[in-house]
Amino acid sequence: MSHVPQNARPLVVWRLLDGKPGHDKQSAGLVQGLEALRSVAVYDFDMRAKALFWRQLRGRAPGKRAGAPREVPSPTLILGAGHRTHLPMLLARRVCGGRCVALMKPSLPAALFDLVFVPGHDRYRPGANTVATEGVLCRVAEADKDLGAGLVLVGGESRHFHWDNDAVAATVAAIVRAAPEVAWELCDSRRTPAGLRASLPALANLRYRACAEVPPDFLERALARAAYIWVTVDSASMLYEALAARGRVGVIDLPPTPARHPNKHSRGVAKLLAEGRVQLASRQPRLPPWEPGTEIGFEPENRRCARIVVERLLGA
Repeated sequence: MSHVPQNARPLVVWRLLDGKPGHDKQSAGLVQGLEALRSVAVYDFDMRAKALFWRQLRGRAPGKRAGAPREVPSPTLILGAGHRTHLPMLLARRVCGGRCVALMKPSLPAALFDLVFVPGHDRYRPGANTVATEGVLCRVAEADKDLGAGLVLVGGESRHFHWDNDAVAATVAAIVRAAPEVAWELCDSRRTPAGLRASLPALANLRYRACAEVPPDFLERALARAAYIWVTVDSASMLYEALAARGRVGVIDLPPTPARHPNKHSRGVAKLLAEGRVQLASRQPRLPPWEPGTEIGFEPENRRCARIVVERLLGA
């Protein structure tokens, strides 16, 4: 629930985007958290087409005529995720003012930014302006859980895990058959190999949803409604989104690729297992019953991080 004062002056947020859904989703999540605390006016700048962004900077450059028209107000906060946003963020602060908030591990030194949020499993060097997060930030939809709704989120080939369509399909089938009273939806991702759909058996309580064919807000709404959620281990961002949605969450484990040390995704899942927040499909393909008041996910990170932004950068 929002507690924004009725007459509060809007907080001007410039959101720099690189066009990668995972990155843009994080800054959108932080904006949602800020909107619960303040009145917010958001202006998006796509760094793949910088015309509007550069116009704003040129209009504020030293020597420009005072009172020259500006298309958007100067920023209070400048948000960005992804390498393509980092230098423009710093330039915008130099010319227009405001405070820079980087999401995820930046490609430039963290000391250059006013605040940096980094997933804890990245093992980033801590600093006075660095905050570790539980996974990634994301938008969170509020909805009553449907005890008859289940969701399976699958990723695909990655450098950290071996992907096998037949093995993943067999695990999904075991999950669906272990809970026949649940109507399951399987949503793939851009990384999912095309052959997975053909490898799945025809099951009456399983519906395949291709990410390219669903509305943009499908995942957000489905996570909010589903009481039971399974995620393939390679999909770190989706796993933490599932935990933020407060359903029962399981992990479809995959064999890791050979490495001298466990990768960051494996370390993160191991921590979640130790805390009892998730279970592995290889051990038990049926999740415990969901009941109100027994949620074991996280407080949505976007809300916690928004409070940190307000307290540290806005003096409130």
